[in-house]
Amino acid sequence: MFLVQDSSSSREERIKHFLAEDASLSALLAVIHFEWTVRRAIIALGTSPNVVVRAKLAKCHGLAKYKDVWKDEVFLNDQRKVERLSEVVKNWEGLGRAFRLRHRLVHGATSCGTDYARERVHWALNATYDVRTVCAGNDINLDARLPVRRCTKV
Repeated sequence: MFLVQDSSSSREERIKHFLAEDASLSALLAVIHFEWTVRRAIIALGTSPNVVVRAKLAKCHGLAKYKDVWKDEVFLNDQRKVERLSEVVKNWEGLGRAFRLRHRLVHGATSCGTDYARERVHWALNATYDVRTVCAGNDINLDARLPVRRCTKV
């Protein structure tokens, strides 16, 4: 659906476009876009070598897990003063509701109309914006190549 070289803004425009055509797909894509963004942010803002962070993220599924990895890699980072993920995302409850809809859609437990999806799509897109804003404040462009931290040999 998205290519690696797609900018965040082009992804978001495509997600909004789908809202009118297929609300369920738009809701799925909005949460996927948030997950892509928060994973890159954790890698970029974290302290551990990239390979270590990626290993943690390989086992990370769901909003609570992202919050835990963010805490370990970003919030507890003495080099940067970044808030907890649940504070970075201004509408944490709304993002949670968007994630719950995504879960129900993926497992075929529900469908949704445009009005119901619209609010959740915007919550997920706003949360993505909140994460990108924190990154930009730390001179990190998530649409560009991420910084690489390597393991040091002892």
